Amino acid sequence: MTPVLVSVDRAGDLKLGARKCRLYKKDDVVKVAKKYGINTEKKTVQQLCGSIKAKAKNSMNNVPLAKLYPQVAKKRAAAKKRAEKKALNKKVATNFMKAMTTPIVKVVRAVPKPSKKAQPITKEEAIKRIGAMKGLNRSAKGKLVNRVKMGTMSPRRVVKVARELSRLNATGHRVEL
Repeated sequence: MTPVLVSVDRAGDLKLGARKCRLYKKDDVVKVAKKYGINTEKKTVQQLCGSIKAKAKNSMNNVPLAKLYPQVAKKRAAAKKRAEKKALNKKVATNFMKAMTTPIVKVVRAVPKPSKKAQPITKEEAIKRIGAMKGLNRSAKGKLVNRVKMGTMSPRRVVKVARELSRLNATGHRVEL
């Protein structure tokens, strides 16, 4: 068997090369155990793997991988730095865009609510409004003013009728009272 890399994986299993120790045949495990100076007589593969694991852990020194492989460490550091710079640039760009844009806000205009009840008009105010209307002739104005004075119709109602007559006369329809 050629020289084999002995390691312990994350799960804590001993690995010889790429495979777990317990998956090798006993002859292969015995060869590795003899290199570590382990007595191999009357031991199972599982016991041999346990002994190799104990020896391997004791013989492993805690040298950081960066010291063992400096070129790889430099490449990783450079890649990490690039990733951090990219993340920072992305963050700066998003903050810039947030600052440059304004959020869309619906503008709600306060619409004045109409009063539930129409305000009353005095007789004098109704007469004044009827007199100011241009679309009515004198006789129509006189008749409407008489209705307000006599009280046959409310002043608001008379002004409403006067507006409608004025509108009709302005469009070319001649209407008389």
